[in-house]
Amino acid sequence: MNLYYQHQKGHAALLFTMIIPVLFGIFTLATDGVRALQNKARLGDAAEVAVLTISATNANNKDTRFDGSGSEINRSLASSIISNYFYGQVDVLPNQLKINRLSCADNLECQAGLKKGGSRFYEYRIEAQTRHDTWFPGNESIVGFGDTFTVGHSAKSRKYVNKAVDVVFVADFSGSMKHPWNGKAKIDTLKRVMKSLTDEIKKMDKKTKGENNVGVVPFTYFTVDSRQNQILNYKNNADVTIRSLWNKGFNSPQNSYRSYYYDIPLTNDYDDFIRRFEAFQPGGGTSSYEGIISGAQMLKQGSNSRRLLVVLSDGIDSRIRTHRSLNERGYCKLITNGLSTGENANGEQYSAKLAAISFGDELDENKELARCVGNENIYEVDNEQQIIDKILELISEEIGHLQ
Repeated sequence: MNLYYQHQKGHAALLFTMIIPVLFGIFTLATDGVRALQNKARLGDAAEVAVLTISATNANNKDTRFDGSGSEINRSLASSIISNYFYGQVDVLPNQLKINRLSCADNLECQAGLKKGGSRFYEYRIEAQTRHDTWFPGNESIVGFGDTFTVGHSAKSRKYVNKAVDVVFVADFSGSMKHPWNGKAKIDTLKRVMKSLTDEIKKMDKKTKGENNVGVVPFTYFTVDSRQNQILNYKNNADVTIRSLWNKGFNSPQNSYRSYYYDIPLTNDYDDFIRRFEAFQPGGGTSSYEGIISGAQMLKQGSNSRRLLVVLSDGIDSRIRTHRSLNERGYCKLITNGLSTGENANGEQYSAKLAAISFGDELDENKELARCVGNENIYEVDNEQQIIDKILELISEEIGHLQ
């Protein structure tokens, strides 16, 4: 009998020796498998935060590496957020990081919603993959995931319009606006853009609380008020100009340029706005700072808590040194702060944003305009529809609806 038990003990020991690698393999797979599931869930959270942040930042998302790569500023933002979620102990795979922005015109779901009376929205999408080191890579005897494993996730966010806004367009009316762009005169493109924008903003009035308002400040070397007075804000001295930033500039009757345009103050009468704007004609030089200062003064008169100033220009300033001297004193920061100070009659805190859209071939040379609004707030467009999409996106505010 003792020999029988001793024989059985040998079988048990042999069986135990054979099972141990299998059990340990199951343990390693389970351990790293759970880690993979946890990291996938964590990447999902990180992707949601990243896409919301990108939506809120609203920076240019022009592809810089490959189709669907997104802009460098958005890629850097997403990579930083994802890395922080893993305490920096993760590799964000650059070739698998994709960031896309879809306008309503490119989104079938948005288009279908508009036909049913839904709201226009802009959708941001992000796809990301991360590589992680395994705890138990395995070997020839024990199964495992290898040295590393990869997880992926995606997320979406949408921007809606939910609050009325005052928008002032600071429009370049220099002589170069007569030149062709994509086979059509730039000024004609600008007029069509304005018509499309006001049509869309009119629709937004049904969705927002209160009324949206639009105004325009055409500029060349100067701006022109509603009484046909040619106004100069720069007073031959940057410091003096800064001190009187919110005071109307002086009338310059000696100016030899004849103007065929004038300011249209903030209004909700879109039909009258377009009727007058379409009669304007360009001619003269370019001093965007004159338009920006006058535009800020106009925007200051608005009653909506959200304020947006959009510069539309096709070229660099004729008087670069003047603009540089104003930028050195931070005039655009002063404008943004001034427009964001205080509350309206409804007790809502004012918030302001400055942006610029450059159509033409001189964006890289328009350094002072970019310096004014910030590199992240100047956008280069290639066609008429992109101008419309970008401005409507700037008007959109509410961010949410993760998917």
